[in-house]
Amino acid sequence: MSEQGDQSEKPAPGSQGNWSDLTQRLVSAVVLASIVLFITWSGPLPFALLLTFAGAIMCWEWANLVRSGDVDELMILHIIAVVVSAALAGLGQYSVALLVLIVGPAVKFAMAGDGKARGLAISLLGVPYIGLPLISLIWFRSDTEYGWYLIIYLFIVVWSVDIFAYFSGRRFGGPKLAPNISPKKTWSGFIGGVTAGTIAGAIFGWFLGLHTLVFIVIVSLLLGAFSQMGDLFESVIKRKYKVKDASKLIPGHGGLLDRVDGLLFAAVLAAAITLLMSTSQLPKVLILMGAE
Repeated sequence: MSEQGDQSEKPAPGSQGNWSDLTQRLVSAVVLASIVLFITWSGPLPFALLLTFAGAIMCWEWANLVRSGDVDELMILHIIAVVVSAALAGLGQYSVALLVLIVGPAVKFAMAGDGKARGLAISLLGVPYIGLPLISLIWFRSDTEYGWYLIIYLFIVVWSVDIFAYFSGRRFGGPKLAPNISPKKTWSGFIGGVTAGTIAGAIFGWFLGLHTLVFIVIVSLLLGAFSQMGDLFESVIKRKYKVKDASKLIPGHGGLLDRVDGLLFAAVLAAAITLLMSTSQLPKVLILMGAE
């Protein structure tokens, strides 16, 4: 989630009020990132298990956003669809995993009466919103040779966007990015975050010894901008249902969905780019094209 998103406006000169929660946010972020990086490094199976567990949590949080957290038939359907699809992806059954994401919500929607179908649409939207990124990330990590590098690349770009959107938005303020959606987000935060994500992605590409640095710059720019779109998407949902956070699971950050909304969008875009470039190779083409 873009770090500037849930904070108040730029403080008056000399005011420290807006920075009072920084220590809590920093500690939570470091602890969470350390756990995620260790499990990601441990291998494809631990990573798939982590995402399956995270998927169940995010399904519950989605219910918090759109249905006040009621444990109902829709929440159970959502959890089953996402967890089963993630498990299938972990077993390498990507086509079946995608089918599960489509068939479950489609059947439920088709069985609803005309009066209920409209209300179901947003609830069921949570299935692909959470499930598609999980399948994409599990697919990337399944490449035992290059998957670790791709996941780290995505983390570097998205986390850089988050961090620098937070600081540049607070430092410079200025015109609002989308005042009707999220009044606290600014163009300075958006530009600062995307610029940082692009530079960080390019540096990582240079570290890997890529020959196609222009390519990695363009992809990093697109992923950075798309991660901000993910942040705005969740802001739209929050504003519609008048909810501040998906949950209180992570001190200083809100819920898991609040923390990874940008990554969810970026992961799907990264998968789409990979598929467009090559249908016969795994994700290494995205970050290692031209590498020796």
